Amino acid sequence: MRTAVAIDLGTSGFRAQKIDLESGEIKKTVITLRNPLPGANVMDHLDFAIHYGLDKAHGLSATAVKNIIVELGVKPEEMEKFSICGNPIQLSIFQGIPIEDLAYAGERKKQKYHIEEQNRDARIVPLTEIEGFEEFKNCKLFVPPAIKHEVGADALALIVKAGMIESNEIAIATDYGTNAEMALKSNGIIYTGSAAAGPALEGQEIEYGSIASPHTICDVEFEGENLRCYVLDREMKTAMGDLVNPKTGEIVEKGDVTAKGITGTGVIALIEAGMRNKLIVLPKIQTPEKIIHLQDGIKFTEKDLIAAGRAIGALRAGHITLCAAAGIEMEDLKIAHMSGAAGTYMDASKAHHVGMNQYNANNVSH
Repeated sequence: MRTAVAIDLGTSGFRAQKIDLESGEIKKTVITLRNPLPGANVMDHLDFAIHYGLDKAHGLSATAVKNIIVELGVKPEEMEKFSICGNPIQLSIFQGIPIEDLAYAGERKKQKYHIEEQNRDARIVPLTEIEGFEEFKNCKLFVPPAIKHEVGADALALIVKAGMIESNEIAIATDYGTNAEMALKSNGIIYTGSAAAGPALEGQEIEYGSIASPHTICDVEFEGENLRCYVLDREMKTAMGDLVNPKTGEIVEKGDVTAKGITGTGVIALIEAGMRNKLIVLPKIQTPEKIIHLQDGIKFTEKDLIAAGRAIGALRAGHITLCAAAGIEMEDLKIAHMSGAAGTYMDASKAHHVGMNQYNANNVSH
C-alpha cells in the first residue's frame, strides 16, 4: 500500500493520521497525551531548546514522531509522503532549524546577539534530510510555510481549507489550542495574530482535566436539576455517563461508562450549561461548596473556572484586536471557522454562548 502520514506537531500533543494514497482513506489515527518537550506552552519549549540545546529538543521531537509512525503501523520503506503542520517553534525544532530568532523581539536585540532570521518558507525535501530519519529513503517531507513568527502552518492550513482566500465575506478563522492562532479577512486583506490561550482549552490547568482520551467527559447537559455526563469510550465515541446532582455529587442514575477526567470541550460545555442554568454566575459557582460535582468524583472548581476564563478572555482579546486592526466592529463578522483539537470537536453553539467564537457570525464551520 502506498502510504502517507500527516501529523500536527501541537503544543499540547502530537496528532497523526495514516493515509492510503491510492484511495485517500484515513486508515488510523494516533495521538500523544502531551508534547515530548518539558513544559506546558510554546515558551517553555522555546526556553528548553535554547538552554539545553536544539539537538536535544530535536531528538525528543523526532523520537516521538518515529514512535508515532511505528504505532500507526507504517514501515519506512512503504511511506512516500510525510506532511507536518504546527506553529513555527514546533516545526523548527522538528526540522532542526535554529529558533533564536523566534525568541527575541526587536532588531537591536537580534543584532546584539548576532541572531540571523531563518528561512521558514514552504519546502518539499527528502525526509532523509531530517536527522534521525535516514531509513525513510522513499519519502518526501512536505512543510507548509509560516505566515509570521506567531502564526504558523496550522493557521495557514485553516485559511486555505476554509476557502477564505477566494471568499470576499468578512470571516474569522481560529485554530483553538494552547497557542491560539487566528486570521481575519476584511476588504480583501487577511490580518493574522495569536493569543496565549494556555492549555485549559485542551483539558490542562484544570484539576481533573485531560486531553481527549478514553474515559474522559466530553460533554454535559442538564436533565431537570441534574447533570448528565457524556464520556468518550474505548473507541473514542461519545457514550452516556452518569446522571449526577451537581451540588452534592449524588448519582441519580448510572450510565454506561466510567470517567477519569474532563476534556477541554467538556469544560466549555459545563460552563455553558452552568451559566444557562444559573449554576454559574460569573465569576462564581453558585453551589454551597463552590464546586460542581460530576461523575466518579470528578469536580469542577472556581479555580478551574478562572483558568478557563483566562483562555476564553485571551481568545476574545485576540479577536477584538484583529477587528480593531481591520477597522471593523465585532458585529461585522459574518463567518467563523474553528479548527484545532478543541475547535474541531467543540459544540460551536456552546462555544458561541461562552464567548469563544463571534456573536454575530451566521455561519460557524469546523
